[in-house]
Amino acid sequence: MFKAKYRVERRLIFVLFIFVISLQLLSEEIDADKDHFYFVQISDTHIGKGTNLEITQRLVEQINGLPMEIQFVIHTGDITQDGLSDTISVLSAIKALNKLDAPIYYVPGNHDIFQEKLEEELIIFQEQFGELIFTLEFEDVVFIGIYSDPLAYSFSVENYDPFFELENAIRKIQNKPIVVFHHIPSVGFFYNNEMHDGWEIENRDRWEELLNSNDVIAIIAGHFHGGEQHWIGNIPLYVSGSVTNRFGRQPSFRVYEYKNGKLSYRTQYENK
Repeated sequence: MFKAKYRVERRLIFVLFIFVISLQLLSEEIDADKDHFYFVQISDTHIGKGTNLEITQRLVEQINGLPMEIQFVIHTGDITQDGLSDTISVLSAIKALNKLDAPIYYVPGNHDIFQEKLEEELIIFQEQFGELIFTLEFEDVVFIGIYSDPLAYSFSVENYDPFFELENAIRKIQNKPIVVFHHIPSVGFFYNNEMHDGWEIENRDRWEELLNSNDVIAIIAGHFHGGEQHWIGNIPLYVSGSVTNRFGRQPSFRVYEYKNGKLSYRTQYENK
């Protein structure tokens, strides 16, 4: 009797052990899924020039046909060619990009807001596309999109200080990885077989110090119309190619994968 009871108890303990292990594995699998997702970057659509609208429409269809679930799309600037005061281009861009299945967020570029039309086009951007700085939290990652052109070209915007806005946004984030989106990279630009200066050194140094003193894991930008990777201190800067085929570039977008605290990407070109 004693041995039979002992065997039953052992079996119960074994079953309970298997049950606990299964729960633990299931919990780890759920946590892994939370730490694994995809988003898309498009940049420099320059709608209003040539066939850029048609190219954008085709890439929207291509993004919608991706086999993985896309949590959101970020447009890193130069939505239009001739500024947001070009009403026809703005309406065309909104109509084309609103056909994305995933939510889309925007940061403005230098072809969206021209300094000579600064006040007017700032208002249009905020009315039609969103705030000059936004924070998006997905799972355990925080994404910040910011209008950084005043830092790139060293001009001021009334009631908008990019450094103050960015510091304030970061201050509200507690112990979570951060990804920053903006348009013009702070680094120098190599084209026509020569190097061109980036931001003024004072702004560049302050930008690097601010981002490196917080939990920023990546910076994502556009503007260069070509794929590049740089380092801002210890933070990788990923610069994407463009949607427009200007400069003979093949239209493209990027699919980013966030997994286990790390960010990687795949560049996708227009299907012919």
